Amino acid sequence: MRNLTLKSATLVFAMSAAMQSGAADTSLNGLFQLDQDCSVQDNSVKTVQQMFGCGAVHGVVKSAYYSLNNGYFVNNLNQDTVAIGGYLKYETAPLYGVQAAIGYDLQRRLDEKNNNDEVSELKEDRDGLAEAYITWKNDLARVTIGNQRLNLPFMGDYADRRILMALYQAADVQVGNNTDFLRLTKVNKFKSYADDEFSKSTRQNANIETDGVWSVGIGKRFDLAEDQKLKAQIWYQHYDDYTRLIYTQADLSLPKLQYTPELSLQYISGKDQGKALAGEVDSQIFGVQTAFKVMPKANLKVAYNYIKPHTDRYLNGALLTPYATKTSSGEIFAQPFFTSTQDLGAGNAFMTSLEGKFTDQVIAGARYSFMDLKESNKVASRNQSEYMIFGIYNFTGALQGFSVSNFFGIQTSPRYEKDFLQNRFTLSYKF
Repeated sequence: MRNLTLKSATLVFAMSAAMQSGAADTSLNGLFQLDQDCSVQDNSVKTVQQMFGCGAVHGVVKSAYYSLNNGYFVNNLNQDTVAIGGYLKYETAPLYGVQAAIGYDLQRRLDEKNNNDEVSELKEDRDGLAEAYITWKNDLARVTIGNQRLNLPFMGDYADRRILMALYQAADVQVGNNTDFLRLTKVNKFKSYADDEFSKSTRQNANIETDGVWSVGIGKRFDLAEDQKLKAQIWYQHYDDYTRLIYTQADLSLPKLQYTPELSLQYISGKDQGKALAGEVDSQIFGVQTAFKVMPKANLKVAYNYIKPHTDRYLNGALLTPYATKTSSGEIFAQPFFTSTQDLGAGNAFMTSLEGKFTDQVIAGARYSFMDLKESNKVASRNQSEYMIFGIYNFTGALQGFSVSNFFGIQTSPRYEKDFLQNRFTLSYKF
């Protein structure tokens, strides 16, 4: 990092200030000593005054340092950027199940400005309206309207390790729980982790507007003999003028067997529709994954996906995911960490990982992936290998809420002269 002595001191001061304020009661009732009764019964406080006065302020202060060497296999594309920011959100207490929230997020560079050597999503100073929604929920259902995080397939909150949040302006309805559900979602606008404003564009193309996406999902859990559980889900997503996507997955857990194995199968398909803004899409993906508890607190995963090649189709038959492009592999089993499986083409993808929560404070792991993929039938396979290790430490006691994490990886491919190295270091405090 370049000339960061003073800036690092500023970062430490900011984090310390956040921790001191975060240690206190962050409800308005506590901050302003309103002496209200904030007990919640049947998902409700008693009055509108309590709804607002018993609401709380939450947020995170975060600093991220990204460093790339030969970024994405571009020779001598060496970048490093450090930034600080986070978000602040106020959410009311529930009144007859109704809550409202409003938030603001911010990002500021800490190092010298040199746009040629900066990581794109961290190099700009940004701030703006973040979460802003109203929600109603009870034991059976939930409805949320407004700017919100989503955890839908290929539309998740993939920005947790970055400064700004990825948000959707949407109406989201779920009946049921996390395993037995019916979920309907309509997205109108999107805010990437690299932006501070909502727009009708996507990660696929920031300069083209569409009418968003419809998503419908159904999930069901089946309790089989001897504690065996089978979970199944199916999703249909209609990305306007891009693609129609179908995603299905089944997970079988066998907790009574040695190593408590889990077996998962998935099928994903995509087909262009409307104006086909990214070109003709014809994708079929088959996947299998197994997981074993090989240590008391660590799981071993082995995953494989076959992406069927289709000549003269989008990236040789790859899956088009407009909101996850160059962001995340989403639900695809076999995936690298620093690039996305569906951005690399069609063919065979493998992954194995060993990771776990080894203590109450330490989460760590290692992953290896091999991408035998190509974006055209006219080029050689990438044969891309990624070796990645990571560690997360969550502090306790007086530093409760404070965490530090580091992700380091190397990607190699016979297509390119030099290897691609990346490191992501993050400090954060949640309150």
